[in-house]
Amino acid sequence: MASTSVARPQYSIDSSVTRDAWAHGAALSQWEHEYEQVHPGRFSGQLEVAWLGPLQLAYERVDHAFNYRGTPWPGSRVFFSYLPGSGDLFYDNRPVGASALVTHRWNGVDRINGSDRFNLVLATVDEQFLEDYFAPVPGLEDLFRTSRPVCYTSDPRAITAFQRTVYGVLQELVQCPTLLGHERIRAGFRHRVLDSIIAVIADIDGAPGRLPAPSTRAFIVSRAIDYIDSRLADPISVRDICAAIRVCPRTLSYAFAEVLGVSPKSYLLATRLNRAHRDLGDARVHGSIQTIAGRWGFSHMGRFAHYYRSAFGERPSATYQARATRGRFAGAVRGLSESQIRIRLPAGA
Repeated sequence: MASTSVARPQYSIDSSVTRDAWAHGAALSQWEHEYEQVHPGRFSGQLEVAWLGPLQLAYERVDHAFNYRGTPWPGSRVFFSYLPGSGDLFYDNRPVGASALVTHRWNGVDRINGSDRFNLVLATVDEQFLEDYFAPVPGLEDLFRTSRPVCYTSDPRAITAFQRTVYGVLQELVQCPTLLGHERIRAGFRHRVLDSIIAVIADIDGAPGRLPAPSTRAFIVSRAIDYIDSRLADPISVRDICAAIRVCPRTLSYAFAEVLGVSPKSYLLATRLNRAHRDLGDARVHGSIQTIAGRWGFSHMGRFAHYYRSAFGERPSATYQARATRGRFAGAVRGLSESQIRIRLPAGA
């Protein structure tokens, strides 16, 4: 299988606490993705990310309802599992809970919505390396023939072992980052993770699992979000959204309540605030606060400032003034050579 060549970090470990949805999206290196918070209140997230050559491991926590879009690096395959305690999540418009291992090719899925907090562990692997590693194991051929999501739920103990293995490797590296300086130890970590994946998917039948059926309400929300994104700077209303996707207001309201925990009107406001927040914090985006607010549909600066502070816990001017020092993508890539291994711990750790 041909893989796209991507310049990736070789060996590194990074741990960070995030207080901003855009910064959280930038903290997982080599991914093209974005988070938008849906409920008001300061965003809270955590990421622990390790690179072991062709294998990237991550533990991720987000304590906020969110709308997510993104993909990992080209030529990779993702394996992830939500941990117990995660809220309701819709992955490719399908409900996915804990006690499942889900995998897809790098371009197989680009949207996840959640109405509550979530925790997950993730392993992203170079496809060629993965295929070579899995080649001696019979029954895995179908895994490489589809880019669409595949879900395994047949052996909860094996899925728990995968979760514990990924999280355990990350914790070992956080506690002792110098372990990355030893090739034998790095190879051992890779084998532990990949063998835990094989234990889940190489079942007796050798048949791939299936995701739950798509949720009608999640599909409605997905269509509504697409319409909102295409008209965000225009003075659109809930009635306009309903007309565009051909559902009644009650159906739209029920769908947003189930999938994101907010009303369509609240989501529309939150999305406009998210885009303004992103641009106010990005030094590459030119214009005054008033210009940026107007770009996303806010004409009354007093109301904008009130909504903004309720959503993000700070004034628009505070975000704008800090843009030069924080930048949207500051520190997005923290790859290190073998001779430069280091770890960045959260403040106060």
